Amino acid sequence: MLSDGQDTTSLLRYEDVLELARRSDVAVYAIALHDKSESATRGFNEAEFVLRSLSQSSGGRLFAADDPSQLPAIYVQIADEIASQYTLGYVSKNLQRDGAWRRIGVKVSRPNVAARTKAGYFAPPKDR
Repeated sequence: MLSDGQDTTSLLRYEDVLELARRSDVAVYAIALHDKSESATRGFNEAEFVLRSLSQSSGGRLFAADDPSQLPAIYVQIADEIASQYTLGYVSKNLQRDGAWRRIGVKVSRPNVAARTKAGYFAPPKDR
């Protein structure tokens, strides 16, 4: 997803988009294309926060580009990351079928290695 992160014409609320990303098996890799003409702002940047949280919640990652010429290198990084993914599985001790969001975390003990994972999953609902 290539975006400046600004919401100008959404039909869905951000919370709904975030939940859809959490429920999907799609990792969102967002590229925040910054506008050079705007002066740099310090402090909280809502647009970048939205892109970062959407990316991280889905197991993806946020990249930032100050110039379109940086895009090819970012696309190569994304392609490399996608090509070196692994699938892990586990069985939860929590057997409740309540459809609730369950946070998970993956820790890696190998130096200079990071695990990028979804933030959690939704438990199966009662009706399944």
